[in-house]
Amino acid sequence: MNNSYIDEIYDVAIIGGGPAGATLAARLKRETSLSIAIFEADRFPREHIGESLVPSVISALQESGALQRVLASDCWVRKAGGYYSWDAVRPWATFFEHKAFEQDGHRRWAFHVNRAEFDDVVLQHAKACGVAVFEEAPVEALKRHDGYTEIDLGAKGTTRCRLLVNASGRYSISSITGPREFLSTYRNIAIWNYIRGGRLAQTLPGEWNIFREPNVSPIGSFAFEDGWFWYIPIPMTVNGKREVVHSLGLVTDPRALKDKRDYKSSSVFMETARRVPFLGELVQEAELISDDFRTATNYSRISSWMCSWSHREIRIGDAAFFVDPLFSSGVHFAMHHAAAAAVLVKAAFDASFDDATRADLWRDYDQMLRKQGQGFALAIDQWYNEIAHAHPNSVYWRERGARPTFEFRSATFHHLVNGTLDDDLLQVISKGTNDVEALRESGAWRQTMAVVERMRPTDETVVRLDHRVVARRSITLEHPFVEVAGDRQDPRPRAFAHGPYWDAPDEHAHEVAPRFGAPSPCVRFSLEGNDDDVRILGARSATQLVDRLRQPRRYGDLKAELSPSELLLVDQLLVAGMMEIVATPAQHGVEAGANA
Repeated sequence: MNNSYIDEIYDVAIIGGGPAGATLAARLKRETSLSIAIFEADRFPREHIGESLVPSVISALQESGALQRVLASDCWVRKAGGYYSWDAVRPWATFFEHKAFEQDGHRRWAFHVNRAEFDDVVLQHAKACGVAVFEEAPVEALKRHDGYTEIDLGAKGTTRCRLLVNASGRYSISSITGPREFLSTYRNIAIWNYIRGGRLAQTLPGEWNIFREPNVSPIGSFAFEDGWFWYIPIPMTVNGKREVVHSLGLVTDPRALKDKRDYKSSSVFMETARRVPFLGELVQEAELISDDFRTATNYSRISSWMCSWSHREIRIGDAAFFVDPLFSSGVHFAMHHAAAAAVLVKAAFDASFDDATRADLWRDYDQMLRKQGQGFALAIDQWYNEIAHAHPNSVYWRERGARPTFEFRSATFHHLVNGTLDDDLLQVISKGTNDVEALRESGAWRQTMAVVERMRPTDETVVRLDHRVVARRSITLEHPFVEVAGDRQDPRPRAFAHGPYWDAPDEHAHEVAPRFGAPSPCVRFSLEGNDDDVRILGARSATQLVDRLRQPRRYGDLKAELSPSELLLVDQLLVAGMMEIVATPAQHGVEAGANA
């Protein structure tokens, strides 16, 4: 038994050695001199759900230095996008960053992976970077006192750290109190196994199949009456032989298991898959590798707190939130959080930052993750609503879209004002039209955006900044490649927008902006005595903007005069209660005329 960590004091301790924790640890060791330890409850390699990834993982691996290790392994199959069939007529297909590919011809890519092996490669990379990695070391309790977090490792003793990162997954232990609220009212269960003898997903006939001619691999998703199936190629060793098999899984409502059939029965599972349009063509000759089915509940939940400066704790990955797996988002969010958390950690140990600035950055992180989780949940539920119309007798049709995805809360709702659908997600949900108006109004995302629209005033309404609002200059965690009124901190494009990057990520890494660089200058707006704030990137024209907003103006005039980012700020201020209505259209004739 390895007790070498007992009585050690680490600068940063990370609970969990999955992609979130291992990626953050490797980044910190490469970029700082901090002492870093990972405490992982399991022994790697260990099985894990979530085998199909998205392109953001490539840049995250490249930034952490792990990409070449992954490429040198045989745990992956290159992935070019996905297709989705839910009406038994025609699947809808998209390459990754479909619009960008059509413009520049560079194919963005990701991985299908054997998660047990992939996660182990990423964890071993962290160890090679100098991270102290302790496996089979479950954390039993945490206590913050005297400037340290004490970590109780049960029979293995205790250790301490100055800052704690919680990357321990959906069922995490934490020193931050508060419930894990449901992001969605829908409750799913995933049931999966592995098959041999399945055809490659790109081989299906039909003009819709954009993957067949270039022979590039997509993920296949297939709706049926009780939910949907995934179909993912992964390398695996079976009976001592290395081969590409397929992960075949279904996501359903638990009530379908009670009302209908036992999908954990080998015969029922395969018979059902063979009857599903398009999927049936791929698995007609396939056979299960074993009768050992895996299951996992896929309840979409979000933590009450993403981080706490007073507790010196940060949540990343599933410990922050988990959203339905329909769009392969788990590892994407895990590594995105890790990149943002690296900025927080470095600021925490950088003497040039005062506590007020650190608190600003940590608040940004909390708001950013909350917006991510809520916005993505809305988009996924919109997708389910679209699927449901093709299966009117299903559990999904009876339940999905019948009520709001989650209760709106004033503390977070204003962050959805600028909610937009990911281009690839919109490509699929809209069946290739890329038109938001093509989505059903009964869907969760459309319903929420309709609420936002109703909150906006008419063009004739006269508004101004509330006199209690304080505007102050600060810095923010927001992406450095966002351009505001000509103020651009990093002129390089994002990785997904730069075609040559995808030919050789390491070679072209210097040509793209990192996911999170140094914090960017901003102006923060808040009500006196309230920590919640609304911010705008850039500070060049802040004084003029504040002066303009303090004068009563018609909302229509503001729309015509302000830049898109400034107008977005006005909308966020309105929803946050920081703008006041001076005159409504019925009143504005006299009052607005005097103020125009």
